[in-house]
Amino acid sequence: MQTSTTYNQKLFDDKSVNIKALRERAYNYRWATLDEDVIPLTAADPDFPVAEEIRRAISDYSQTGYFSYGPAEGLPVFREAISDWYQREKNVSCSPEHILPVNSAAQALYITARHLLKPGDEAIIPNPVDFLFRKSIENAGAKAITCNLDMQTAEFDLQELEAAITPKTKAIFICNPNNPLGKLLPKEHLREIGQLACQYNLSIVSDEIWADIVYPPYQFHSISALDDAFAKRTYIISGLSKNFGLAGLRVGYILTPDSDNYHGLYALSKHASTAYGVSTISQIAATTALNDCKYWLDAFLEHLKENRITVFNFLSEHSFFECPSPDSTYLAFPAICLTDLDSMTLVEKIHQQARVALIPGAKNFFESQAEGHIRICYATSQNILNEAFERIRYLTI
Repeated sequence: MQTSTTYNQKLFDDKSVNIKALRERAYNYRWATLDEDVIPLTAADPDFPVAEEIRRAISDYSQTGYFSYGPAEGLPVFREAISDWYQREKNVSCSPEHILPVNSAAQALYITARHLLKPGDEAIIPNPVDFLFRKSIENAGAKAITCNLDMQTAEFDLQELEAAITPKTKAIFICNPNNPLGKLLPKEHLREIGQLACQYNLSIVSDEIWADIVYPPYQFHSISALDDAFAKRTYIISGLSKNFGLAGLRVGYILTPDSDNYHGLYALSKHASTAYGVSTISQIAATTALNDCKYWLDAFLEHLKENRITVFNFLSEHSFFECPSPDSTYLAFPAICLTDLDSMTLVEKIHQQARVALIPGAKNFFESQAEGHIRICYATSQNILNEAFERIRYLTI
């Protein structure tokens, strides 16, 4: 008899990874962009197929043969599913009418930056953080001001954060959990950020794309859930690429603080013009994920817990890597030690000699404090992960 545990294990065992399909479809530094003998532990995208319910929902929706325009504001069932998910899982209340589906969390950042900023404005971003933070702010004609994080905790130095605020500052952008550090922001630290935002009348943009990938006993806290005063100035950015593997369906969303700001973002989105918008079939898939696939996410987290142990056992063996254990994401971000090689050179050496692809901690990827690190994505099977580490293990660095 097949137990629930056995079933869940099979969802993420070595046989469930379809290498042939990945080599045809997985782009963005992954299988489809590399030589066939290279193992990619690169872009943060799982190697596993999505939940069966999602595939079935897409198939069922397709049976009638109609792919008409959907509502420009997004499908009501999807907006309701997001609202329910955030209330249930994050203790954040947001009316479905204040949620704007967009074609990715990346686009959500761009639209929100354009809504909040005008040329000449400034916004504060963490350092390190994903390059899309800077790009979205600069796309709005504003200036990104970096504030260094503690590389062990991902927390701001609050004195430095306050010192970075000027009359031109309009927003503080946070990434919780942080990419690339894989660390959650503690509740009290979030309170201090929120209090500064209130004191200086700043908006808060909270990228929470990784909020569902958190390892017990740690807990995610959204800044919006901590105080109504914070919620009234916070824009939550998220999507379904990291938690449910829907990156290629291009579906994300913005939780806006109120009706006026929702309508401002909606106007900027150009959805009403039909020039932009989210695929209806992507919203059907995303709705099914949020409503019916929590079991899949739970099983994925169990698998990732095992992989996380494998990663840090490997890193602890090597004196040239130093890494705090992440409490979230499926990313490791070790510092390079005892070598003169920079991250770009080391990643290239590992690529060429061990045939394993990694992401360098270069400034153009994650801001200046990322220099001297590499990023490892471990959302793959145990066999693939062990094979990659075996190839690297005896490389002379």
